[in-house]
Amino acid sequence: MGKALARHTVIVTTALLLIVGVPVFRTGCISGKLSGVDTVTSATVILEQPSGAYVVMINRDRHQNADNLRTWERFFRGEEIGYLFEDISCMVADVDSGGMELAKSFQSRLPENQMQIRPEDLTMMLSKAQNARYDVILMSKEVCEASGAMQEGLEENAVVIEAEGI
Repeated sequence: MGKALARHTVIVTTALLLIVGVPVFRTGCISGKLSGVDTVTSATVILEQPSGAYVVMINRDRHQNADNLRTWERFFRGEEIGYLFEDISCMVADVDSGGMELAKSFQSRLPENQMQIRPEDLTMMLSKAQNARYDVILMSKEVCEASGAMQEGLEENAVVIEAEGI
């Protein structure tokens, strides 16, 4: 009876190690946990904010929590913020190199994958903005003025932040 129980225990333990253990060890999640590096607290290279003026529009419909909205406003004005448990998607015109640099600078100040940058055709971006189908739009002031984005009344359902870069 004792030998049968011992053999059964060895067989079940071996099967569990093969079924669960091998995939876990192959993914590297154990070595990541043992290394002590956390993606939220790990050091990242913060990119310098480019010079120039820019416009950020935050869709109020997508950010209905007033505290989170104020925190994102402070963030896009360049102030330091605490950690915010909300991801954002930032649309930038594909012809706006200054806006793209600025978006990458903002992205570098957040934990990994919290801000997704979506390059978009300028006309499509303005169309989505008119229909409130965006999360955040970031533009350099030059592209904003040249495209007439502010004359189109896009700021009706948005928090508009106009600021100067470094």
